[in-house]
Amino acid sequence: MIFFVLSVLFLSMFLYIVLAGADFGAGILEIFKGKELREIQEKMITKAMGPVWEANHIWLILVLVIMFVGFPGPYRLLTISLHIPITMILIGIIGRGTAFTFRHYDAVKGKSQAIYSIVFSFSSLWTSMWIGITVGAMTLGRITEDGSFYNVYIENWLNPFSFLMGMFISSLFAYVASTFLVSESHTYQTRELFKKRVTYSCIVSVMIGTLLFIDSFFNPNIINEFLNDKVTMIFLFISSSILLFQWIAIRNRSDSYLKFLGVIQLFLIFSGWVVFLYPNFYFRDGSIGVNIFQGAAPDATIKQLGIALAIGVVVIFPPYLYLMNIFKRNLR
Repeated sequence: MIFFVLSVLFLSMFLYIVLAGADFGAGILEIFKGKELREIQEKMITKAMGPVWEANHIWLILVLVIMFVGFPGPYRLLTISLHIPITMILIGIIGRGTAFTFRHYDAVKGKSQAIYSIVFSFSSLWTSMWIGITVGAMTLGRITEDGSFYNVYIENWLNPFSFLMGMFISSLFAYVASTFLVSESHTYQTRELFKKRVTYSCIVSVMIGTLLFIDSFFNPNIINEFLNDKVTMIFLFISSSILLFQWIAIRNRSDSYLKFLGVIQLFLIFSGWVVFLYPNFYFRDGSIGVNIFQGAAPDATIKQLGIALAIGVVVIFPPYLYLMNIFKRNLR
């Protein structure tokens, strides 16, 4: 049963990264919308996100519930040690959601719309950065409950590796958002514009990913584990190879394939990260509170959680897919 619970946890995390990540990425793209078709870009992003953006947070809620109920030890460690970046994520989600709601539904259209747009776009970047910083801290593994305030709450995330990971995740979100917006463009101008965004965000992701790899050499445990982890290296190699197919799709104007290739790349990167950490929730020696199985709740709790999730999968997934189909069909 625990593997079923972990499978739902994995799927929920991935869906949040792809769907909410694409929404965050759309906000990031607004920062760099330039002078060309500014208003049209903003309307496209608002129309694409409007019906479904709030529904995407169901996956984040599901992740938190599974962790809290099924893996209380790791949940406690992570939420204590990473209290500051997690709080920053929540602040960003609230600020972004509030600004988007007022921009989209405010009956009075005026100068305040510009303020809402600024808050929306920069809070999207803020949230993406802190999500990446949290991922970087988990990868680096300096999670602890012992020591000074700095050791417990600051040292684990205040480092170049975590900030580079924040930049990398932000660029990936912008990249995936660009691929989605290409498929939802109805004019040649906007389609070509977002195809350029695909190329630019892809280049930025590769550059930051290279810096992240270089910085890993200053953390010998990580780089040694990574170079010895053949499965993770294969995932990342395949993900990098897909860039060639992206380039071919852009050159041949096969726009419908771009978002699928982007999602596959993100899946491979996320899967590689999970494999790298497994069987731990963050990079460490596998002690109690870190290891997935040692930090799990009692078998009876895992069984009940598994039953609840099995019912939830049936209840949640079909309506969500139906919701997406209805609103996205209207955008075509």
